[in-house]
Amino acid sequence: MHPVLFNLWKYPVYSWGLSLAVAFVVGTVYAATTGKKRGVDPDNVIDLALFACIASIIGARLLYVLLNIGSYINYPVSVFYMRDGGLSYFGGLGAGIGIGVLYCRKQKISIGKMADVAAPAVTIGYAIVRIGCLLNGCCYGHLSEAPWALAAGPGDMLRHPTQLYAAISSVIIFFLLKAAEPKKRFEGQILWLYVGLYSAARFIVEFWRVGTRDYFAPFTATQIVCVLLAVLAFGVIRVKAARTATPIEPGMPGAKGPSARA
Repeated sequence: MHPVLFNLWKYPVYSWGLSLAVAFVVGTVYAATTGKKRGVDPDNVIDLALFACIASIIGARLLYVLLNIGSYINYPVSVFYMRDGGLSYFGGLGAGIGIGVLYCRKQKISIGKMADVAAPAVTIGYAIVRIGCLLNGCCYGHLSEAPWALAAGPGDMLRHPTQLYAAISSVIIFFLLKAAEPKKRFEGQILWLYVGLYSAARFIVEFWRVGTRDYFAPFTATQIVCVLLAVLAFGVIRVKAARTATPIEPGMPGAKGPSARA
């Protein structure tokens, strides 16, 4: 693993931090480019990306700390130590969506349209950040004798490269979202589809990943959340899509109707 990629003069450049920066830039450029084609002002995309990035990091850290509060009570300053990981993706996703809704309402932008522009960009950024996790040596999997197992974790033992599993699944989700875009029935459908597909993929990856051991029957707490989110997401898609007879094409006037507020 390579938690420090190189030194810039006397200052170390950390792989996870750099991957987060690259993910932000690549995701924002993609969203601004595709958004412009669909009538979304690139300046609004860039502004929202900045707000969402900050909110997501805060939300991800806050939820992780709350779920592991016992580890921080005696040494609260460690809440600010994130070099070795300690972020909850669901917390970051929720905070990012929340700030996105507030921003779009204030700017009088279609929430659903902006959400559908952002969702594929999020999958790109997520894949890049997971590569950073691999280099950093966090978010690793259980011990494994598989030919593709990589050294990570305590003792640098061979483990499932769950970071790569997550990155690959995110790339697959990106192409599924792109394929679904021309066939969507309502604005916001692509974001709901992302939530459903990500939850399904994360549910599977959790079987190999080392993490919280709060089991519900044979499952972790994270897997239970994944099931609930997947049911919600695919349920919303099924109900809302059934109300619309034809797909929404980019730029159609219908994109500004009530369904755009999803």
